[in-house]
Amino acid sequence: MSSTSRAGSYRDVLLLPHALRTFVPALFGRLSYGLLPLSALFTVQQATNSFATAGLAVAAFGLAALTMPVKARLVDRHSQRRVLPPMAVICASGLAATALARTANAAVLVILVGLAGVFAPPLGPSMRATWRLVTDRTELKQRAYALDSICEESLYLGGPLIAGLLISFWSAPAALASSAVLMVAGTFGMVATPPATHVAEQEAPRRFLDPGPLRSAGLRRIVLIIFLVAGGVSVAYICVAGVAQGQGRAGAAGFVEAAIGLGSVIGGLTWARRTHTRSHWHHLAGLIALLAAAFMAAAFASNLIVLGVVMAVGGLAVAPLFVVSYLAVDDLTPQHQRTEASTWINTGNNLGSAAGASLAGLAIDRTDPSYGFLAGAGLLALTVLLIGLGSRLRCRTGNPGGRYEHAAPSGSVDADGDSGLVR
Repeated sequence: MSSTSRAGSYRDVLLLPHALRTFVPALFGRLSYGLLPLSALFTVQQATNSFATAGLAVAAFGLAALTMPVKARLVDRHSQRRVLPPMAVICASGLAATALARTANAAVLVILVGLAGVFAPPLGPSMRATWRLVTDRTELKQRAYALDSICEESLYLGGPLIAGLLISFWSAPAALASSAVLMVAGTFGMVATPPATHVAEQEAPRRFLDPGPLRSAGLRRIVLIIFLVAGGVSVAYICVAGVAQGQGRAGAAGFVEAAIGLGSVIGGLTWARRTHTRSHWHHLAGLIALLAAAFMAAAFASNLIVLGVVMAVGGLAVAPLFVVSYLAVDDLTPQHQRTEASTWINTGNNLGSAAGASLAGLAIDRTDPSYGFLAGAGLLALTVLLIGLGSRLRCRTGNPGGRYEHAAPSGSVDADGDSGLVR
């Protein structure tokens, strides 16, 4: 790769060798994950007439996120081209079978969706690894990451919107089948370029079940926070679907979720333009508090338009939450473990979403969705409290939650697995 002496623009990033040819199909593949939650939820709900079963199915897909670090490790060892296509085919087959199923057997549908989740290809982490490769010896990596993040948030804006349109004008199974097609087409297009054959250099032989970056206590704290936040957000998403279904406008749930995505994109763009001096823990607490306030207001919003506006305000915190989390991960883990470490953020998010979906599905079948919004707000408020208590404890023990710095060389960590912290 040729070197450059300037940060460059998004156009410079896309003009890098193989960048555009890899990124465009990768976006189509990742769009499938934007369609999947809403389409799977209503496909199973309509087949079983139970939001509890539908929530369990979405939860099963999310629980399969436990396999994501293992899948990312396989990709590093054997290349994207050898690993991602078989995963995409198996995952899409499970989704297609769910869409075509005419049975109301709850166990069968939950197993099918869960199986699809086990083999869901890690397209996001794989694309970030490709960005590191194609921007090697340039100053464009940060710009590439920014482009990737903005586009990913846009997918979560457009995905529910497209799913809502397909559900409204066609059917939920058709929306789920579309997700399967996008996954296969996007994955095969992504691995058709030379970077997909790259095999990552291994620092040293590692056992298959080696916890790797999870040895860092700081990373474990970040993953726990993301887990709790994702649980609260997932409760809110299911409650949005319950409100829309209760008003006879199931497809409108996609528009409300799209409003959350729009708020997230605006929040991410705004956050990136500001200079931040507070610690990561302060940022996380403030952003989570904004989400909690939005969910509290959503409990009293019976009109779908008002609900969309309130959820969009809460969405302002979503993208910055992940930006802060990924920055914290980079500061807490050695360089050669950061790809795998970032997958633990995704894993915590998916596991939290799974737990929230299953609990919310049960709650909506038995009570009003407004109570679900209140429960989600309460969980987020508890998370803010835990962050505050943790920060005070670290201060008392002489390890305050100041801003993370690369105080040690890459790969140098303290005895407990944390990188150095500067007060």
